[in-house]
Order: sequence, then structure tokens, then C-alpha cells
Amino acid sequence: MPLGNIHAQYAMGTTGQLLIPSADMQEDGTFMAGVNYLPTEVTPAVFAYPTMNYFLDMTLFSFVEITYRMTLLKSLNSKGKYTYHEQDRSNTIRLRPIKEKKWWPSVVVGADDLFTQKKTEFWGDYFGTLTKTLRTRSGHRVAFTAGWYFHRGDWAKFNKGPFGGIAYTPAFCPELKLMAEYDTRGWNVGGAIRLWKHLAVHAFTQDFKCVSAGIRYECTLIH
Repeated sequence: MPLGNIHAQYAMGTTGQLLIPSADMQEDGTFMAGVNYLPTEVTPAVFAYPTMNYFLDMTLFSFVEITYRMTLLKSLNSKGKYTYHEQDRSNTIRLRPIKEKKWWPSVVVGADDLFTQKKTEFWGDYFGTLTKTLRTRSGHRVAFTAGWYFHRGDWAKFNKGPFGGIAYTPAFCPELKLMAEYDTRGWNVGGAIRLWKHLAVHAFTQDFKCVSAGIRYECTLIH
């Protein structure tokens, strides 16, 4: 069954834009799973090297979404070699108390790394975000997102302060999404496209210094 518009927060495996959360939500019962390549510029300071994550995401209801992800960590193994043999577990929980209507935006509040021990709260933060979508008569869509990160944890402040972005979906290709955003640390520009109904790929650059990309599968498990 084909899904609706693409909304994923691609690098984190949850809903949003490229690296920032939006107040969009998936349809009830939407399941997503995928993998992302993350250069050092888009990760917390503890990741002083390129890495990858893989994730599972489930929208239980149209107002509740849960993400579980694993990010590869480098450390010394038993043979004294510096390799990717450890993983960092993290999660995201999103709640939407207000759904978008004609005259007001949708609102989402959430948290990253909520159940992780303090010593490994690499992604720890709370956030609030709102999104308003405008549609032209010809079918083009432009979504505006703005929000605020509240850092949590003892690690370097990965996300803290204001963020915002814009996403454009052309009428002639509703499976394509072009995005630009400020994620509290830099500017990201990129895009995503869905292929064959259930497969989506994306790529973006931060400040034109690096390239991050990923792929994911999505479907509706609960109708």
C-alpha cells in the first residue's frame, strides 16, 4: 500500500527534515527501517570519525511515534585495534498535542536519548517544534518548520537553541522533497525521494563541507 507524503527526519530515522525534527507525523501504523552514513560534522563530539546508524521506527497512533537506533562506535578491541565493534543505543519519542489546521500549525514535543544512561547521553535533548504547510492551487507544497532544542546530559552540547527549515514538494513529482534547514550548528541542504512506493533515499550536505546519505524502507503495518 503506498504511503502519504514523505516526512522522515532522515539522518535520525524519525520524522522531520534532514537533521531537525518537524511537527509532521506519519500515518497511523507506519513502520520505517533503514541505515544512514554520518560524517563527523553531523554527529556529537564523541564521534570523532565518520560513522553509521541503523534504526526502527513505529508510529503507533497519528500522535505518538517511537524510534530506536544504533550508532556504530570506534574503540580498542581485544587485539588492540581501533575498530567499529561497539554501538551506542538511542531513541526518540515524539508526541503531537496539536494537529495542523487551516489557521494554525501542528505542534510536536519530544525527546532524544530519553532512557539512556547519563554517561552515554550523546544525543540527549528535549525539543518543541511547529510546522505549517502551504499549498498552491497548482499542487505545490511548501512546509515551514521552527523549533527549539533544550540540551540534556553531560556531553558537549550537540543540539541547543533554535532551529528551523523549509521543505518543498513539487506538484509534478510528489515523491520528491527538497529541504534547507539550520540545525543549531550549521546549514543543511539536500533532498529525498521515494522509489517503488516503499523505498526512500536521501542525501544532504552540511555547510558544503561533507555529504551524508541514507536509505530506508517504509510500510503500513496497522490499518
